[in-house]
Amino acid sequence: MRSVSAIVFTGQSANGILSWFTEAFATRAKMLGIPVSLINLGDKDFPGKINKVLGEGRPGFCFSFQGFGMGLGVESGNLWDQLNIPFFSVMGDAPFHSPQLHASIGRSLYHLYVCEDFQEVYRNAMKGRNFSMVTDYFYPSNPFADDISWRERDLELVYVKTGVDPGKIRAQWSEFSKLLREILEDAASAALTIQEKSIGQIVADSFAVRNIYLGERITLYLRVCSAVDFYVRAVRAERMLRQVMRHSGHIFGAWPHVDSTNTRAKFHGSIPASELDRVYARSRILVNIAPSTVNYVHERILAAFMGKSFIISDGSAFVNKKLQAFKTFMSIPNNASDLGDAFDARISEIRGMSVSARHDLAQMLEDSRRLAENEFGIDRFINEILDLALLHTIEEKSEFWKYPR
Repeated sequence: MRSVSAIVFTGQSANGILSWFTEAFATRAKMLGIPVSLINLGDKDFPGKINKVLGEGRPGFCFSFQGFGMGLGVESGNLWDQLNIPFFSVMGDAPFHSPQLHASIGRSLYHLYVCEDFQEVYRNAMKGRNFSMVTDYFYPSNPFADDISWRERDLELVYVKTGVDPGKIRAQWSEFSKLLREILEDAASAALTIQEKSIGQIVADSFAVRNIYLGERITLYLRVCSAVDFYVRAVRAERMLRQVMRHSGHIFGAWPHVDSTNTRAKFHGSIPASELDRVYARSRILVNIAPSTVNYVHERILAAFMGKSFIISDGSAFVNKKLQAFKTFMSIPNNASDLGDAFDARISEIRGMSVSARHDLAQMLEDSRRLAENEFGIDRFINEILDLALLHTIEEKSEFWKYPR
């Protein structure tokens, strides 16, 4: 590894998932010889900790998720821009949910979007001025993956997802004008059939078909995108929940609006992100639903590969092509009419393979893990960050080619 140090920032998130990812990144970076200072922005004395680290020497880069720490400023402007320290942040959600997290501007700021859908909003709607790129998400190795053989695992079907009542989300639409409610209805309907476009594209089409041009006034566009996305996510997540319930699966996550009294499915409630790898390593089949995206390999799919379990997930042309070499990935459509039959067929296919001598399931699961380590592993991602840090250095040294602005 190159001789470089880093400041890594973390903050609050649901069930501690982003903190877990951040700590995994920091831990592995240290193991690879990169000195890391981990700073929690929730600590009251975090400014003092930053000053202390900076006083010990200039780090090679900063890192975070969701723009945490990227917007820190001083009187003369953005802190990292003033210090010329490249700051890389993984943007794991669309900008229309929390635009301020994507709004910091500086030559030293780098947005790493894990989905082309998300970068599209930053690039086209927000006219983003920072360097941005689309990169594959990473997932750490699962240390428990080999503790229990696949056939001896006690959880056959597992769905890790927290539910939101779609009815409550829809009720909030009453605050919108009649025109915006019509746009919401049209966009949500389009996204809930066979989603072939991103939420951003679908909402843009809904405005365009009414001959509405928003110009630079994109607040309404972002607000409508967010509302549509939250609703579509909630509906599709509950659709998938019903399939898991029919097969007496295990659900990890809160679903307060769903009646779970007359089902053989087991609702375990929410658990900390730090406990998820143990659950995955006890699971034969994980179930996933993508967050209203068309160009995104979700991290729960990667978690299944790393935990050596099969994964049933809604697919898209992008996802199916990206994962065609992973024999333990089982794609199903995300539209309601075909979901049930496709889900049942995939369950039967996996069960059939488990009793057939023609299929070496242990080898299939190991092959998927090895592929995932190579294509989506944490080492691959850290090396990508180091390469971007070198890119920043090269640009700063390219004085002759600098174009005056």
